[in-house]
Amino acid sequence: MPKYYLDNIFTGRSYGMDFLLSVVYGFLEEGDKLYFEYGYSYINSFPYKNVENFEDAVNRIWYHPKDKEEAKSIVDSFMINCIVLERDRDMESCKYRLLVVESMESIELMVTEYEEGSFQKLLKTKLKPFLEQGVKVLID
Repeated sequence: MPKYYLDNIFTGRSYGMDFLLSVVYGFLEEGDKLYFEYGYSYINSFPYKNVENFEDAVNRIWYHPKDKEEAKSIVDSFMINCIVLERDRDMESCKYRLLVVESMESIELMVTEYEEGSFQKLLKTKLKPFLEQGVKVLID
């Protein structure tokens, strides 16, 4: 599974969280579902009644906000962990895992690609506007 890092997501941006969520939502293609990790069910319960969610095999709670605004209202930190699934609640259909990671020099969005070549296609289409705004792709 190839890993890539998107750098310059936050650098010099006054609305870094909005930009990050725009990039994350840029990974969705027709029929895909984006889920954010909320935490583990043995530590927390999911308090949002009208937001679709499920628990995976290792007790992580994943939730699917209906749009970027709802995601922004629930996310309490820029340190997000997301998955893009082709089939609803089916972890085996994972196309991407998106995880914000920190290093000594920067904060990056780590992209784990589960369908080889799909990330390269997105870079030429839906993610291209972000590259034009200064986001850089680093390869692991």
